[in-house]
Amino acid sequence: MKKITLSLFFLLLSCVVFAQKNGVITGSLVDSTNHKVTLNYATVSVFKAGDTVLITYKLSDDKGVFVINGLQTGIKYKLVINAWQYHILRKEVMLEASSPKIDLGQLILSEKANNLQEIVIKAERPPIIVRKDTIEFNAESFKTLPSAVVEDLLKKLPGVSLDDDGNIKVNGKSVSKILVDGKEFFGGDQQIATKNLPANIIDKVQVMDDQEAKRANPDLVAADVPQVINLKLKRAIKQGMFGKLYGGGGSAELFETGGILNVFRDTSQVSVLGYGNNVNKPGFSMADIQRIGGFARGGSSSMMISSSGGFSLDNISFGGLGSGVQTSAGAGANFNTVTKKGIKINAKYFYGQTSDLITRETNEDQKLGQGSLITRNSSKQENKNYIHTISGRIDFKIDSLTSLFITPSVSLGTSRGDGLDLKNSYRGSDTKINDAENNSISDGSNTDYSVSATLNRSFKKRGRSFNSNLNINKKDNGNDNFNTSVVNFYDDGTSRNIDQLRGNEVRNFGMSLSANYSEPISKELSLSFVARSNYLDNENALATFYKNPLNQSFDIAVPSLSETVRQSGIKNNLASSLRWRITKDLDINPGMVFNTISLRNRFIKYENFNQNYAFFAPQLSVRYKILSMQYTPSFSEPNVNSIQPVANNTDPLFIQEGNTSLQPEKSHSVYLSMFKYDLKQSMNYNFSINGSLRDNSTVMSRKVSAEGVQTSRPVNVNGIWSFSMFGNLSKDYKNEKTQINVGLGFSTGYRKSLVIVNDIKSNTYNFSFTPRANIRFNLNDKFEFSQRYSITSNKSMYDDPFYTDLRTISQTSSSELVVRFPKGVVWESNYNIQFNNQKVAGFNNRLQMWNAGVYFLFLKNDRLQLKFSVNDILNSNVGRTVYISENSIRDMQTNNLGRYGLMTLTYNIQNFGGKVGGKERFFGF
Repeated sequence: MKKITLSLFFLLLSCVVFAQKNGVITGSLVDSTNHKVTLNYATVSVFKAGDTVLITYKLSDDKGVFVINGLQTGIKYKLVINAWQYHILRKEVMLEASSPKIDLGQLILSEKANNLQEIVIKAERPPIIVRKDTIEFNAESFKTLPSAVVEDLLKKLPGVSLDDDGNIKVNGKSVSKILVDGKEFFGGDQQIATKNLPANIIDKVQVMDDQEAKRANPDLVAADVPQVINLKLKRAIKQGMFGKLYGGGGSAELFETGGILNVFRDTSQVSVLGYGNNVNKPGFSMADIQRIGGFARGGSSSMMISSSGGFSLDNISFGGLGSGVQTSAGAGANFNTVTKKGIKINAKYFYGQTSDLITRETNEDQKLGQGSLITRNSSKQENKNYIHTISGRIDFKIDSLTSLFITPSVSLGTSRGDGLDLKNSYRGSDTKINDAENNSISDGSNTDYSVSATLNRSFKKRGRSFNSNLNINKKDNGNDNFNTSVVNFYDDGTSRNIDQLRGNEVRNFGMSLSANYSEPISKELSLSFVARSNYLDNENALATFYKNPLNQSFDIAVPSLSETVRQSGIKNNLASSLRWRITKDLDINPGMVFNTISLRNRFIKYENFNQNYAFFAPQLSVRYKILSMQYTPSFSEPNVNSIQPVANNTDPLFIQEGNTSLQPEKSHSVYLSMFKYDLKQSMNYNFSINGSLRDNSTVMSRKVSAEGVQTSRPVNVNGIWSFSMFGNLSKDYKNEKTQINVGLGFSTGYRKSLVIVNDIKSNTYNFSFTPRANIRFNLNDKFEFSQRYSITSNKSMYDDPFYTDLRTISQTSSSELVVRFPKGVVWESNYNIQFNNQKVAGFNNRLQMWNAGVYFLFLKNDRLQLKFSVNDILNSNVGRTVYISENSIRDMQTNNLGRYGLMTLTYNIQNFGGKVGGKERFFGF
């Protein structure tokens, strides 16, 4: 809460600073020959009289009116007004303290007699010029740090916003391409340019509509047309090198090291990287891996991101993804080129390895009628994972209307786990009913082969298109689990022992072929057809063996715990839709969906059965101005692992069974959304509603014995529905030195489901609500402060009195401060608080995490950086999660590194590294 108060103080302080500049100049711009013609989106630049330093600027609105506030009084200003195809107008204005507001009335601009560009005094270059179809920003009008990259420049441009993943929007429209001097840079990879090109080599930033997108979809409304950014350079770039090298160490033998390098020449690029650390964080940011590392150019088939900032791509963990304490390392290379015939070829190889040490304390309170089952679990797990991946991509533009993409990949991985699990179960808070010690060792391997090919074809007839995709995938996963457990039951004084090997081989093969064809019928009508067919052949082979006391080998087969399930068949999906543009603001798209599933399920001991289903339903989407609505039906079969009838008994107190009677799930979803960007107010509005109804949905039915043993089994139930809402509002305040972003939002959800325990069924109603607020303040890149705060309320209610209503409330606060003073020194600090109303003995319901560091910058453009940092200054040494599941509240706390210090030296090659400090820093905590 202290940080929240501090953020409000800085916000009020900024308002006071701005209030001292109360001068205002207003006026309207009109054509000299016809005063009824207003000059919209003209640039009004403000300089001090006799000076060439830009003070501020504004664009006239859609009625030609401009308002410039925040000016000092007692100063004479010079206004320079630029409107496309009009002569420049210059005017001097004196603001007095006695009359701080001046209305200039109508300002008349004369149209140019020809299209020759008027000579503009270099010192008076306007920050923005709006032409008929292009917005042009003068880069020199927006000051950045010496080490800034294009992304830092874009953040200062009015109407331009970037999210945490680096995705760009201009006036609310997504940016589809970034060109450099009118050409693709690094195969069209947007963020290679934004995150690596220095800002100081940019002359102009030009924004225009994506004409290719408009040709591909002529029905696009203006608000949905993607934008293209063209970076005009002061000097051309034909070849170069950029990247980073770093190394560091700290207390408790902690270390981090790595390097990433990209060399390019004309149309070819080679990327290499290597990293290693034991400080629970990625070796590089995802942006660096995607762009400099080449994953974006070669394409990635899978992605996983953790809340702590760790991530994996193509099943390769680049660090920080797991819980507990992790050591990670990896290396790889990527090659990208464009042949003389325009064929783009990409090839990459990467290797990654991780080692995790996880200790966890879990407290579960399960409400059962008038009593409860409390389970306290202490576990320790060590995991090691190794993976190699080789992949490629070929983009072949057959002709101006046809393109072909081929992507093969191979992934090979091994894993090993060693775990100890100690459980104690209580009836109520003090009557112990069992305890268990479970040791497990697992060895696994997996191979994944895949190839996909996509053919896209446009036609000369506007709106006609065809695309097709073929995908073939084969996965083989094997795992041997050596499991030893001892369970003691206190009611009858008995014990149960298990010493077994549980081998599980899972083999999946799939092939799919899809095609999509669109045909325009008229200007108002177009028809589209989609066909998709999938062939699958999946197998789950489970074999269990007990240890032979005579030879100590696992060679005693257990038929009751062994079975092989093989599922094969074909799934088809056919869909058609009609697009009817009634007006420029209203589109209606009705359609139909027809699905079929034909599967054969074969067992060794159990009875074989077939599954043949057909699903027919309408679909609909509607767009009216900024509103859109979609109704989508779907149909999906149960996973082969869910119909495996053999129980998983590796946790002796929680046994999981399969169900061969599971039916396919039918789902009906409705999605309503609204998005608007207010150019005049620099404000984003975003709101969405999502609802779904599912029949034959899968829920877990559990039986809890008097001894505390739980057995779960998946079953189908009808009438599961959910409803959620999301809303967000954000506003930017930008001038030549200050940037403020304020955001408010909320998310809420309501879900009706079914809970089944000991054959007692009850509808359960779960409600969640999370309001949130954030503010980010940047003063001339010298001082940055951000604050985020959210509060989450979760409540579960039940129809049957056997279950007790549950509720949790949690609060999260995140604060960050960056100070760049004096020159060559950067201070940063972040402070996070997590508070939960659940008070369980031995569990801290208030967790605080405070990290801080200081950079010292050396060499030209701050290429060399020395950082001293301290992680977890308050030594919280734990992470916490509290959540409601069915009729239980689970509270989990997991170890982390605790307090440690680290010193890291970084060298930026060509200094394409971005500004130091803050959310975009290269080394996060």
